[in-house]
This record gives sequence, structure tokens and C-alpha cells, in this order.
Amino acid sequence: MDDVYRERAHLVAHLAALFPSTIGYHDAEAPEWAVVVVDLPTGQASWHVAPDDMDLFKAVPRSEINTWDGHTTEEKYARLDAHTRALAQKEG
Repeated sequence: MDDVYRERAHLVAHLAALFPSTIGYHDAEAPEWAVVVVDLPTGQASWHVAPDDMDLFKAVPRSEINTWDGHTTEEKYARLDAHTRALAQKEG
């Protein structure tokens, strides 16, 4: 399972490099995992980051403030899908 989280972390780090993002420890239910918040043009998306994957997020600004907008997992992926579709239409 660690390999799967590492692969996902690489993709999230890429998104965090492309869009305004912050990272911090804001989930009381998983205090050892940081949360990266990415502000996509279609809305906010966030992911938990395993302690072993923090090396991928050195360039992401740290935040002591929890900026999560309350989105659900379904909303997160709907926002990501909407942005992907918009990019595909621009390229097509």
C-alpha cells in the first residue's frame, strides 16, 4: 500500500507545483499526515500526505491555517475532472 500512496503523492506534488497550494497538519483524525490543499481553477482539492512522502512537497508553502473548504471526496474529483475536461477542450 505504501507504493500506491507514494505514486499518488507524486501526482499530487505535481498538481501542487502547477497551482496555488499549501500544506499543513490540519486533520485531528490523522495528525501525523499533512494535508495538501490545491486551488484548482474549478475549485479546491485536498489530499492527505504520508509522513514518508513529505520530501516531495518541499516547495509547497507551509500553512498553520486550515483552508479546507469542506469539499467531499466526490466533489474533489468532480472538480479535478472538470479541470481536466477544460484542458482537453483547450488542447483539442
